[in-house]
Amino acid sequence: MTAGVCQNHYAEGIDSFILVSSDSDFWGLITSLPNAKFLVMYEYANCGRAIKNALKEHDIYYCSIDDFCSGNVDGFKRAVLLGILDQYLPDILYINGRDLVEHLYLEARIEGTDSEKKSFYDRYVKTLSLKIDKDGNFSIEVKK
Repeated sequence: MTAGVCQNHYAEGIDSFILVSSDSDFWGLITSLPNAKFLVMYEYANCGRAIKNALKEHDIYYCSIDDFCSGNVDGFKRAVLLGILDQYLPDILYINGRDLVEHLYLEARIEGTDSEKKSFYDRYVKTLSLKIDKDGNFSIEVKK
């Protein structure tokens, strides 16, 4: 797996990969390609909290194969869309909310109906909230 990913990354210029693994043996690969983007699907029973925390800390999308195979892909789609939304938060004040949702779906390469997009807009974009830390710095937070 590692050799193929590295070859595709360096020789072919591919920058995004979906890793499907029955355990957490993919972490070395992820850390060896810091400029690549990863989406990780793991076997629920064989992936511990530490690796899930590391994935979250590094803004790497992940989900359980068990959920995906059972047809529970709505959570997966939502996670990808919310992850991309988080990246736009620093610049969100300059973007129209409805245009932002269209852009999120395009960037995630997810086909969504007008109803699905409206639901995402109503639930996540319209409910963005402004936070202020103890030093007075502002940030925008997605209510998940």
